[in-house]
Amino acid sequence: MATTQDVIAQIDQALAAAGQALKAEGSAAYHAAMMQVGQLDGQAREALQSRLNDHLWPVVTKLENGDSLAAAEQDMLQTLLVGDAKSYLKNEARVESWKSEIERLAEEIRRLQAGGLGELSSLTQLQALCREAMRILPDLAFYYEEQERARRFDEAMAGAIDRDTRRTLANLIREMLTSDKA
Repeated sequence: MATTQDVIAQIDQALAAAGQALKAEGSAAYHAAMMQVGQLDGQAREALQSRLNDHLWPVVTKLENGDSLAAAEQDMLQTLLVGDAKSYLKNEARVESWKSEIERLAEEIRRLQAGGLGELSSLTQLQALCREAMRILPDLAFYYEEQERARRFDEAMAGAIDRDTRRTLANLIREMLTSDKA
Protein backbone atom coordinates (compact mmCIF):
# COMPACT_ATOMS: atom_id res chain seq x y z
CA MET A 1 0.00 0.00 0.00
CA ALA A 2 1.14 3.51 -0.74
CA THR A 3 2.13 5.91 2.00
CA THR A 4 1.68 9.66 2.15
CA GLN A 5 5.37 9.99 1.28
CA ASP A 6 4.79 7.86 -1.83
CA VAL A 7 1.96 10.18 -2.84
CA ILE A 8 4.11 13.26 -2.28
CA ALA A 9 6.87 11.79 -4.44
CA GLN A 10 4.35 10.93 -7.16
CA ILE A 11 2.91 14.47 -7.01
CA ASP A 12 6.38 15.83 -7.74
CA GLN A 13 6.73 13.48 -10.71
CA ALA A 14 3.28 14.34 -12.07
CA LEU A 15 3.86 18.08 -11.72
CA ALA A 16 7.25 17.79 -13.43
CA ALA A 17 5.69 15.83 -16.30
CA ALA A 18 2.89 18.40 -16.63
CA GLY A 19 5.44 21.22 -16.70
CA GLN A 20 7.46 19.42 -19.37
CA ALA A 21 4.33 18.89 -21.44
CA LEU A 22 3.39 22.55 -21.26
CA LYS A 23 6.87 23.51 -22.47
CA ALA A 24 7.18 20.85 -25.15
CA GLU A 25 3.70 21.31 -26.61
CA GLY A 26 3.85 17.83 -28.12
CA SER A 27 1.56 14.86 -27.78
CA ALA A 28 4.26 12.52 -26.42
CA ALA A 29 4.92 14.81 -23.47
CA TYR A 30 1.20 15.03 -22.72
CA HIS A 31 0.86 11.26 -22.85
CA ALA A 32 3.75 10.99 -20.39
CA ALA A 33 1.99 13.51 -18.12
CA MET A 34 -1.24 11.52 -18.37
CA MET A 35 0.62 8.39 -17.31
CA GLN A 36 2.11 10.19 -14.29
CA VAL A 37 -1.28 11.59 -13.28
CA GLY A 38 -2.78 8.09 -13.59
CA GLN A 39 -0.07 6.75 -11.30
CA LEU A 40 -0.74 9.60 -8.86
CA ASP A 41 -4.43 8.69 -8.81
CA GLY A 42 -3.54 5.08 -8.00
CA GLN A 43 -1.12 6.12 -5.27
CA ALA A 44 -3.74 8.40 -3.69
CA ARG A 45 -6.32 5.58 -3.77
CA GLU A 46 -3.87 3.15 -2.17
CA ALA A 47 -2.90 5.68 0.53
CA LEU A 48 -6.58 6.27 1.33
CA GLN A 49 -7.18 2.54 1.65
CA SER A 50 -4.09 2.19 3.82
CA ARG A 51 -5.26 4.94 6.17
CA LEU A 52 -8.73 3.43 6.46
CA ASN A 53 -7.50 -0.17 6.67
CA ASP A 54 -7.68 -0.69 10.45
CA HIS A 55 -11.05 1.08 10.70
CA LEU A 56 -12.69 -0.85 7.87
CA TRP A 57 -12.11 -4.42 9.04
CA PRO A 58 -14.65 -4.01 11.87
CA VAL A 59 -17.08 -2.62 9.28
CA VAL A 60 -16.58 -5.74 7.17
CA THR A 61 -17.37 -7.87 10.23
CA LYS A 62 -20.49 -5.83 11.01
CA LEU A 63 -21.70 -6.12 7.43
CA GLU A 64 -21.16 -9.87 7.43
CA ASN A 65 -22.96 -10.24 10.78
CA GLY A 66 -25.88 -8.03 9.77
CA ASP A 67 -25.11 -5.45 12.46
CA SER A 68 -26.02 -1.80 12.00
CA LEU A 69 -23.31 0.63 11.00
CA ALA A 70 -22.65 3.77 13.01
CA ALA A 71 -22.76 7.10 11.18
CA ALA A 72 -18.97 7.35 11.27
CA GLU A 73 -18.70 3.90 9.69
CA GLN A 74 -21.12 4.88 6.94
CA ASP A 75 -19.04 8.01 6.37
CA MET A 76 -15.92 5.84 6.00
CA LEU A 77 -17.72 3.69 3.44
CA GLN A 78 -18.75 6.81 1.56
CA THR A 79 -15.18 8.12 1.62
CA LEU A 80 -13.81 4.83 0.36
CA LEU A 81 -16.41 4.05 -2.28
CA VAL A 82 -17.60 7.42 -3.64
CA GLY A 83 -15.47 10.07 -1.94
CA ASP A 84 -13.59 10.73 -5.17
CA ALA A 85 -16.84 11.13 -7.12
CA LYS A 86 -18.34 13.51 -4.57
CA SER A 87 -15.17 15.62 -4.48
CA TYR A 88 -15.11 15.76 -8.27
CA LEU A 89 -18.77 16.78 -8.48
CA LYS A 90 -18.30 19.45 -5.84
CA ASN A 91 -15.32 21.01 -7.60
CA GLU A 92 -16.15 20.62 -11.29
CA ALA A 93 -17.21 24.04 -12.55
CA ARG A 94 -17.13 23.57 -16.33
CA VAL A 95 -20.26 21.48 -16.92
CA GLU A 96 -22.40 24.37 -18.12
CA SER A 97 -19.66 25.63 -20.44
CA TRP A 98 -19.24 22.10 -21.84
CA LYS A 99 -22.97 21.89 -22.49
CA SER A 100 -22.95 25.32 -24.14
CA GLU A 101 -20.06 24.27 -26.34
CA ILE A 102 -21.93 21.13 -27.45
CA GLU A 103 -24.97 23.29 -28.27
CA ARG A 104 -22.73 25.65 -30.28
CA LEU A 105 -21.16 22.77 -32.19
CA ALA A 106 -24.56 21.22 -32.89
CA GLU A 107 -25.77 24.55 -34.29
CA GLU A 108 -22.70 24.83 -36.54
CA ILE A 109 -23.31 21.27 -37.79
CA ARG A 110 -26.95 22.20 -38.52
CA ARG A 111 -25.76 25.23 -40.52
CA LEU A 112 -23.35 23.09 -42.49
CA GLN A 113 -26.11 20.60 -43.22
CA ALA A 114 -28.47 23.35 -44.34
CA GLY A 115 -25.80 24.82 -46.62
CA GLY A 116 -25.12 21.49 -48.25
CA LEU A 117 -22.11 19.26 -48.02
CA GLY A 118 -21.12 19.40 -51.68
CA GLU A 119 -17.79 21.13 -51.09
CA LEU A 120 -14.80 19.28 -49.72
CA SER A 121 -14.23 22.10 -47.27
CA SER A 122 -17.70 21.49 -45.82
CA LEU A 123 -16.82 17.88 -45.11
CA THR A 124 -13.49 18.76 -43.49
CA GLN A 125 -15.22 21.42 -41.40
CA LEU A 126 -17.79 18.82 -40.35
CA GLN A 127 -14.96 16.50 -39.33
CA ALA A 128 -13.37 19.26 -37.25
CA LEU A 129 -16.68 20.00 -35.51
CA CYS A 130 -17.18 16.31 -34.78
CA ARG A 131 -13.70 16.04 -33.31
CA GLU A 132 -14.36 19.05 -31.09
CA ALA A 133 -17.58 17.42 -29.87
CA MET A 134 -15.80 14.10 -29.30
CA ARG A 135 -13.28 15.94 -27.10
CA ILE A 136 -16.04 17.41 -24.87
CA LEU A 137 -18.63 14.62 -24.76
CA PRO A 138 -16.43 12.26 -22.68
CA ASP A 139 -16.06 14.99 -20.03
CA LEU A 140 -19.84 15.35 -19.80
CA ALA A 141 -20.35 11.58 -19.77
CA PHE A 142 -17.78 11.21 -16.97
CA TYR A 143 -19.43 13.96 -14.93
CA TYR A 144 -22.85 12.33 -15.16
CA GLU A 145 -21.43 8.85 -14.49
CA GLU A 146 -19.86 10.14 -11.28
CA GLN A 147 -23.12 11.88 -10.34
CA GLU A 148 -25.05 8.64 -10.90
CA ARG A 149 -22.49 6.61 -8.92
CA ALA A 150 -22.74 8.98 -5.95
CA ARG A 151 -26.55 8.99 -6.14
CA ARG A 152 -26.74 5.18 -6.26
CA PHE A 153 -24.52 4.96 -3.18
CA ASP A 154 -26.66 7.50 -1.29
CA GLU A 155 -29.84 5.66 -2.23
CA ALA A 156 -28.37 2.32 -1.17
CA MET A 157 -27.27 3.70 2.19
CA ALA A 158 -30.49 5.66 2.86
CA GLY A 159 -32.58 2.62 3.64
CA ALA A 160 -31.98 -0.65 5.35
CA ILE A 161 -29.19 -2.56 3.67
CA ASP A 162 -30.37 -6.02 2.66
CA ARG A 163 -28.32 -9.16 3.24
CA ASP A 164 -27.08 -9.44 -0.37
CA THR A 165 -25.96 -5.79 -0.43
CA ARG A 166 -24.19 -6.25 2.91
CA ARG A 167 -22.37 -9.30 1.59
CA THR A 168 -21.44 -7.48 -1.62
CA LEU A 169 -20.14 -4.46 0.32
CA ALA A 170 -18.16 -6.67 2.69
CA ASN A 171 -16.57 -8.55 -0.23
CA LEU A 172 -15.79 -5.32 -2.08
CA ILE A 173 -14.13 -3.76 0.94
CA ARG A 174 -12.19 -6.95 1.67
CA GLU A 175 -10.93 -7.07 -1.93
CA MET A 176 -9.92 -3.42 -1.82
CA LEU A 177 -8.05 -3.84 1.45
CA THR A 178 -6.22 -7.03 0.47
CA SER A 179 -5.30 -6.27 -3.14
CA ASP A 180 -2.07 -4.63 -4.18
CA LYS A 181 -4.01 -2.20 -6.34
CA ALA A 182 -7.72 -1.51 -6.03
